[in-house]
Amino acid sequence: MMTITQVPDQTTRGIRPLPRPFPRALFDHLSGPECLHVLEILHFAIHAERPEQAQDLLAQIRDRLSLRYALGGLIRRGPHHTFFEFEQIVNAEYPDEWLTLYCDHGLAERDPILKATLRAPRAYHWREIYQSLSSEQDRSFIAAAQRFGLHDGITIGSADQTDTFVAFCAFASDQDLDAKRVVPLIQYLGSYILRALRRIAPPIRPPGHHSTQNLSPRELTVLIWMTHGKTNREIGAMLGVSERTVRFHIGNIFAKLDVTSRSQAVAIALEEGLPGLDRITTSRRKSVDLRRAKSSQPIHHPHRLHPITACSKPRSPNL
Repeated sequence: MMTITQVPDQTTRGIRPLPRPFPRALFDHLSGPECLHVLEILHFAIHAERPEQAQDLLAQIRDRLSLRYALGGLIRRGPHHTFFEFEQIVNAEYPDEWLTLYCDHGLAERDPILKATLRAPRAYHWREIYQSLSSEQDRSFIAAAQRFGLHDGITIGSADQTDTFVAFCAFASDQDLDAKRVVPLIQYLGSYILRALRRIAPPIRPPGHHSTQNLSPRELTVLIWMTHGKTNREIGAMLGVSERTVRFHIGNIFAKLDVTSRSQAVAIALEEGLPGLDRITTSRRKSVDLRRAKSSQPIHHPHRLHPITACSKPRSPNL
């Protein structure tokens, strides 16, 4: 006897909504061959596994959209979402002379497009940003870029879950972009391109061993309360210590995990998993009892690391 299984409808299956609606209007304005080109780009973006494949992907987008230059990679952010260093660069025809000048003179710290991308990663049309700039430093940077043929372009970026690394790609032209046509296409393709750039990047770990296993029981307790969204004042009240003492513990946590923000510390904690507060309390009580039993012996406190107060000099990318 054949059994028939009913497939529940969408209202009973609890299907999650799509993260973003399909941009039908974008494709309404494309010809058949252009739609095929988009599908081809998506195919290569999904399957790119090596740096040379990512380079071919950037070059294909550059050529299909009648642009001149393309560049992508991964950036490590410093404190307050500033530039720290390039982790990886994939170049598809950006002028070598410009990249050398850019790295040798630390222009990443002056680039208004890059600074905007690091502060709030999304798509930025250069010409729109340039029109809002007025400082002499910004104007000098724009003029220098345009001398190398980087007249107009679009940069898109996205941060990882730890808020530490930003994947980015930039497409440039030696003339004004057809913004109405190019910008929506780059915005649509951008997430696929950035995933490919992250995928081909080598495994990256911040300097040093940043495991929560290096934290003391008290630091673990503070970190656990941080993952629950508690403020320094609230943590201090629960632990019976001053807010200044809590800040001291958080400074040690930042140093041992090699992070510069609460969100980064919490991300590592959630990634590694933390014991419950009851286990931390029990462990700490046993530690105190052991020290009391050996009170006749001097207690040697472990060396405390100091919070990171400054980032290293930006490193030039390996181009």
